[in-house]
Amino acid sequence: MTRSLAVVLLSLVALLGTPLIALAQDAGDPTGAANAAAIIEAGGAEVPVERYRADGDAVLLWFPSEHGLRDGHRTQALALQAIGIEVWLVDPFSGHFLPEAASSFDDMPTTTVADLIESAHADTGRAVFAFGHDRALPWLLTGLYQWQLAHPDADHLAGLLMASPYLHTGVDTEGTELQAIVGLTNLPVYILQPAQSPQRQQLGRIRAGLSEGGSAVGARLLPGIRDRFFFRPDATAGEQLASEHFHREIAFGMEMLSRLPRQRTPAVAEADTDLAVRTPTGSDAQLNTNTLDEPVAAPPLERPDLAGDTRRLEDYRGEVVLVNFWASWCPPCVHEMPSMQLLEDELRAEGFRILAVNLGEDEATIRRFIEDEVQTDFTILLDPDQASLNDWRAMAYPTSYVIDREGQLRYYLFGAIEWTEPGVIDQIRELLDE
Repeated sequence: MTRSLAVVLLSLVALLGTPLIALAQDAGDPTGAANAAAIIEAGGAEVPVERYRADGDAVLLWFPSEHGLRDGHRTQALALQAIGIEVWLVDPFSGHFLPEAASSFDDMPTTTVADLIESAHADTGRAVFAFGHDRALPWLLTGLYQWQLAHPDADHLAGLLMASPYLHTGVDTEGTELQAIVGLTNLPVYILQPAQSPQRQQLGRIRAGLSEGGSAVGARLLPGIRDRFFFRPDATAGEQLASEHFHREIAFGMEMLSRLPRQRTPAVAEADTDLAVRTPTGSDAQLNTNTLDEPVAAPPLERPDLAGDTRRLEDYRGEVVLVNFWASWCPPCVHEMPSMQLLEDELRAEGFRILAVNLGEDEATIRRFIEDEVQTDFTILLDPDQASLNDWRAMAYPTSYVIDREGQLRYYLFGAIEWTEPGVIDQIRELLDE
């Protein structure tokens, strides 16, 4: 391949509004529903699959995230069916008698992926595209890799589409640590990344990691929308509009991937490589489960506040500081802010301060939010370009760090909590008493 997929993407953006090459413009005889629901033997279990039949030349095998199948998936499947793309919506949670949760992927056989690829191809005789999003991706990538090793001469797996891939380990290291499977995957990949997502900041690292394994990687940033926008109950007007066009984003990604070679033999993992699926969840995050093994110096932080004054973390030496990264469009951020204010009110006299760093929004938006939504008066810092993420790793919105009086990181937290819980207050007071 003489030019990168990124170049191809730029030259073919106009295809978004045109019929796909090698896909039927007439969907045949779609019924407007999952007209061939089935139970398929996969991963040693009977896995329910909703099949949206169409007469095109490809099948999209769609694996849900930790949230399971939702009506939004079915809406997109119907729209894809209407333009000639057959969709198989997979429900691995029900098939394996597991709850819809990120941790379930750790217990779900990865052979489920390979078995469903073979079933889709055997049933239709067509190329198969896999699609997964959020925290399903470590499990899905591992299953695809195992399929490649088992089928070195096969060419019916055409590529992988990802939406907001969650592929870091969640382990606290000096830099973002990606799952080992990322560097072994060499399938062609197309990433659809909502801009208002914590995973946006990982996009460059993920693309680089996949490229190192030999993948051709294309990506499209979806402006103004959040993760899960196509099935969120609180979707904004902009997200609802984006949902109406999302099937064409998916079809465009399939078109891009269809232009690349299919038969790819991946690198064999070294003997000591641990490919066990360990999905970081963050869903049960509590401050007392996120202590660092030993204190480390906090990274630098220097940002303007709403009054235009520059605030430096080092100027707060001698106080205990909660550094919180947030955005106004993030519901958990909004939920925890009142308890953050109550925490500062209770402990301010003892030397506790909050620096809440807004990521990616302009000053007018933040002022409206503070005045109309939460009415807080702890310090808000502005970071519209998200420059502070060069030093701080916010893997989720919100992300919080607690720094002691000596400027050492003592706690970190990915996700929201109630900061007025007695146990949390006791922990902060322990730092204040040191």
